[in-house]
Amino acid sequence: MLLVTGEGGEAPAYGSGFVVTGLPLQDAGQQFAGVRAGGLQLEEAADVGLGLGQPGSVEVCSSAQLQDRGAVRFIRQHPVQQVDRLAVLLLVEGGLGELEGQMGAVHGRSTTYPPGVFPRRALRASIGCRDDGVVKENFQVNLRGVVEILSHHLYSSPRVYVRELIQNARDAVVARIALGDTGTWQGRIELVVDDVNQALVVRDNGIGLTEEESRSLLATIGASSKREQLVSARREFLGQFGIGLLSCFLVADRIEVRSRSARTPEAETMLWVGYGDGTFSVGPAPEPLSEPGSEVRVHARHGESSWVSYDRVRLLAEQFASLLPGPIMLHHLAREGAPEHPPLLVSTRTPPWQLPPEEAFAWCEEKFGTGTILGFPVQVPAAGVRGLAFIGNRTGGSHRSGDMVYSHGMFVSDQNTQLAPTWATFVNLAIEAGDLPLTASRESLQEGDSVTAVREEIGQQIRDGIERAAMERPHAFADFMAAHHQSLLAMALGDDDMLDFVARNYLWETSQGNKRAIDLATKSFYTATHEQFQTYAPLLAAQGKTMINGGYTHGVAILHRLRKQRGKVLLEEFEPAKLLGDLPEPPADRAALADVVRSAATQELADDDIAVEVRDFAPASVMSLHLGGGTGFVSTEDADPWAEFFTAEQPDRRAKLILNLRSEAVAAIGADLAAGVRAPAVRALYVLALLAGGERLKPTQQADLASALTTLLLSAGGTTNQDQHRDQ
Repeated sequence: MLLVTGEGGEAPAYGSGFVVTGLPLQDAGQQFAGVRAGGLQLEEAADVGLGLGQPGSVEVCSSAQLQDRGAVRFIRQHPVQQVDRLAVLLLVEGGLGELEGQMGAVHGRSTTYPPGVFPRRALRASIGCRDDGVVKENFQVNLRGVVEILSHHLYSSPRVYVRELIQNARDAVVARIALGDTGTWQGRIELVVDDVNQALVVRDNGIGLTEEESRSLLATIGASSKREQLVSARREFLGQFGIGLLSCFLVADRIEVRSRSARTPEAETMLWVGYGDGTFSVGPAPEPLSEPGSEVRVHARHGESSWVSYDRVRLLAEQFASLLPGPIMLHHLAREGAPEHPPLLVSTRTPPWQLPPEEAFAWCEEKFGTGTILGFPVQVPAAGVRGLAFIGNRTGGSHRSGDMVYSHGMFVSDQNTQLAPTWATFVNLAIEAGDLPLTASRESLQEGDSVTAVREEIGQQIRDGIERAAMERPHAFADFMAAHHQSLLAMALGDDDMLDFVARNYLWETSQGNKRAIDLATKSFYTATHEQFQTYAPLLAAQGKTMINGGYTHGVAILHRLRKQRGKVLLEEFEPAKLLGDLPEPPADRAALADVVRSAATQELADDDIAVEVRDFAPASVMSLHLGGGTGFVSTEDADPWAEFFTAEQPDRRAKLILNLRSEAVAAIGADLAAGVRAPAVRALYVLALLAGGERLKPTQQADLASALTTLLLSAGGTTNQDQHRDQ
């Protein structure tokens, strides 16, 4: 809060004063204790020196201003041109809170001491002076700490500096519009890539900065430079402008700002120059601006020139600003002899949610890299949110890919996953976030009740849109289900909303045709494998029962969840033994035929340890069934739990071959067949039953099937294997 002076009263522009230099602060306090200046007496040495460490942050004001406030006197005169940094002792007399309030009002900052707590206290400050006599003031923040936060904990990449500069320029234009009485004035923003000086220049004709605002440009960010303070600072024009400038230090060590305020007709153009070492200078600009507005010039540091190259800036400007409503032009100043790009408009593109469907789908394919199956609008007017939901034809995984999110036209992120439910892995959003607050980095949204409410509403609109498609666009819906059914089931494993969606929309393969879970019969069976379904579905269909194919990925797990959630629909896992116990015995008039078939089959399969049962059931196309060993028939009627202990005959636990007498092929075994044909026919029915049950055939079984088919085919032609061998 003070200023230095030259020897003999030859002071810098900020006025005269006294400084202590070249001495430790403790020694300075001891040497000059008791010296009176302007009626104020210094504290004792101990009071002055205790607690004073290395020089910290500073604000500059003239000694006359200090005297007017009865605040301080300096101790010793010293030529400032001989040193780089001066240690200064400052003694405050009277109410510190009142003084800080006054100084803060003038300079945009008060110290960290609570107002009015210390009536008398020694403070510290530091100030540097270049050899040319121009005073460089310290930033009122810990610059290196802020840049550390920006680069490692806040921003994902230095590329955001382009967005911050465009945001600053846009805010300035909006602020000038808010002043009113703009007449024929039209907002203008220009980006100039200066290859000669390896710099990026951003100009606007917005509201501009006053001298006082230029001086306190970074003060509103706060001395501690914490992330939450950066969020708060963005709510004010100066705070946003200051943070925008700080982001430039990610790629630069020197930033120049020329600015002229639109609030005063004859306002002077101010020049603010910030340096990477934490200092800045403010003063009248040698080259004034011709109209109100600001010009920011970012000089790339060594090794960072690619960030101010034309191709890089064009790519970033088009990404960040393409949907902004006002004109933003990109210009190029090439080196002598190098080709120069013509002016390019990088803004005012039409948002996809305002495009006709075909153009919106083309935009989707370009941005998301996938063809579009379905697309429909989503909006939450209360939050100012609107956009489009796209469903592409690319099969996705179990995690959502990123959405394109904008905030008031400015690009935020193409990897955002906050505005759609996690189950919607097949959806991409292109969305204007409206009034939803951004984080300090402006690369994502602040999680909170508002974002949660919007996400839930968008999730409901996605479900509604797909269900409308199921009714109104069945072909597109079929394409959607073909591409994303696995994702639907995977998401339904852990999401109740998605489970409900699956119940209402997913078509299960059943013995009665494709059906939704909500349309299933009161009692249905499901299988765990495709093979089991293919074997038994015709059998249950003939009996008027429903069997569901749960052999798809996650199918059984989803059916288990549906069984628990939807109590009105009884889903029961299919157990062959329990169901086959109810298969009807052959009628009395065919009992003799059944005995012949059973005897012939038992004789042929004696070495295979197979129990043969003959039943008569529909459909006749199911000729034979195989049950693995250990499976017995279980009647659906109530059984006596003690029966097994009081009967001499125990259940047959061998593998079983069930022959369907209603099949003509099975009935033919009991007819007057030659012995050389009957045995291969039995063997063929047995092996076919194994295949239908999903069993892998052993080499011997494969050979049996081949031999049986050969015999049957030759027999049908009137030739036997023996005849064939005889001919050979």
